[in-house]
Amino acid sequence: MPVLCYLVNYVFLVLLIAALSLIQCLIGGTRLLFAFPSYGILGVCGVLTIASAFRIRKERPDSWCLLSCLLLIGYVVGRAQHSPIEYLARPDFFMALGCLLVYLITAFYLTTTRDRLIVLCALYVLAALHVYVGTIQFTRTSEYMLFGFLRNDTSFRASGLYISGNHTSGFLGAVGVIGLSLVWWSRWPLWAKILLSYMCLACYFGVGITVSRGGMLSSMISILALSALGLTVIRRVNRERFVKAVAIWGTVLALAGGAGGFAALHSQLIQARVHQDSTKDARWYNWQATLDQFHVAPLFGTGSGTHLFYGRLFRRPQIQADPVHSHGDYLELLAEYGIAGATGLGLLLVAHLRSGFRAFNFLARRLRNSYPQKSNTLALNIGVLCAVFGLMAHSVVDFNMHIPANALVFAFFFGILANPGIATERPETALEKGVAWLRFGLPILGVGVCALAIPKYPGEYFFEKSRVALRDKNWMEAITMAKRGLGETYSEDFWLDRWNKRFGGEKKNPFAYFYIGEANRSIGTQMTNRFLRKTYFRPAVDAYLKSLHLFPNDENTLIRLGQCYDGLEQFNEAEKQFAKAIQCDPNLEILYEYYAAHLKLQGKEAEVAGIVAKAKALAKQQIIELGNSELK
Repeated sequence: MPVLCYLVNYVFLVLLIAALSLIQCLIGGTRLLFAFPSYGILGVCGVLTIASAFRIRKERPDSWCLLSCLLLIGYVVGRAQHSPIEYLARPDFFMALGCLLVYLITAFYLTTTRDRLIVLCALYVLAALHVYVGTIQFTRTSEYMLFGFLRNDTSFRASGLYISGNHTSGFLGAVGVIGLSLVWWSRWPLWAKILLSYMCLACYFGVGITVSRGGMLSSMISILALSALGLTVIRRVNRERFVKAVAIWGTVLALAGGAGGFAALHSQLIQARVHQDSTKDARWYNWQATLDQFHVAPLFGTGSGTHLFYGRLFRRPQIQADPVHSHGDYLELLAEYGIAGATGLGLLLVAHLRSGFRAFNFLARRLRNSYPQKSNTLALNIGVLCAVFGLMAHSVVDFNMHIPANALVFAFFFGILANPGIATERPETALEKGVAWLRFGLPILGVGVCALAIPKYPGEYFFEKSRVALRDKNWMEAITMAKRGLGETYSEDFWLDRWNKRFGGEKKNPFAYFYIGEANRSIGTQMTNRFLRKTYFRPAVDAYLKSLHLFPNDENTLIRLGQCYDGLEQFNEAEKQFAKAIQCDPNLEILYEYYAAHLKLQGKEAEVAGIVAKAKALAKQQIIELGNSELK
């Protein structure tokens, strides 16, 4: 039985590494289609934990950490289930379940330092791939991506395997500081430490070429935390070497800071970002809109994914880009999940930092008896604590924890803090015995994730094909693919169609109907014959109405519906749609331009002048955007 348990542990390692690697390579899982494969792998891993569930371990997770995590994840999942737009809530719902799987597998089963270092080595391979791709993006081709993906960024800001450098810098900074801790405190051989040192330099080089100010700030904070914790250990175990260690480490930091400053002075892009006027930063205006959203439902929030349309409703004129996310994890959590969600996050952070520092104190005391010998467990503990400090700082200005790939990595780190891997012979307390039963819920959770994700995968596949076809102006293919995803048409030659037919298709995605409507509208606008145009505008109207049934306040659909009504010469109906769109987003310049075109069709020149003046006034207030790239 013990041999079987150890073999199963290796299976857990392989599956966890596969899940983390796959989601990173698929643009961080920022679309459900690209996140589902990793969630499925994690679900299988959860199911397989039944083979080790009865094995008693000496390394026990902290009970308060487990309870705080369960409380927060349970609330997020429940709030997602009761959010106004079901489809917009799905990313948070599945990401929360995926993070819980990673967290519990790490806390209950991957408890040895060796296993965790193996996962970290895989993360360093991924970091190297990020830096390789990012270097090409920064120096040669800004749109370069692996695996056939495309991005719109022309600023030469590196993003690696992701589509935004802000999130790449969050990942690289986290694994970079853990690497520095391993170089300093681990028992690895010299050659391994030298190799890891180069990897750490590559990580921080990668942070630099992302030109993410939040990433640079969080990296500095995590390094300062590493300095404080590392020097604290030396002061405790060998006071005679403390002054020398301070001098050496201070010199290293000064040289590193000088090298970074020299590189920044010779990069026009970095200089422009560092000296950017704060009043030209879209974050300030996005944060104001997010606070307005918070005031709508302070206690429990407006619901998962709702910042997409509340950000539009409370948009400041200075920011015209679509506010898919607030540029800050804390504010978005507060707005969408309310004070209840923020309290849950606070409890989780306090519990895990408490557990991490308790382990730090224990390991530092234990090292006192073996100094100058090092400790892999202490090195990992210090590194993960510093990575979490970096994340806490970065989350003020960016939304790393809304990127599934980064969220899963940090779930792994929090699992380490919950169970630092310290063996204990003391008997279990009543609370620990009760919480330990959570490991028997992992197989059920794994089955649940697979059962929920598998039926939705074919639909997401066809919807993504439809979106890409629409982008490439292949209108008929866009319609066909969207209908296949909805389960309205099938091709028996493709196994995904049969799979989708088995589950009845995906009917809850408003964007699928939008793709059908947009493709029909685009075909109609190309027709020179007014009667032929109407034959395409009518099915477009039907599709847009179905989309609005699922997502009533989507301004994009409202505007296109209004344009189709104009094409059908139903101007009164068109007027209603344009009015609703402007009501949903009163400070978006282009809506007034569309409305002016609608009025011009009816010959209302006097009203057109006023609307055009409004559009110009909004345009004058627009600031330079953040430059976050989007997937094409």
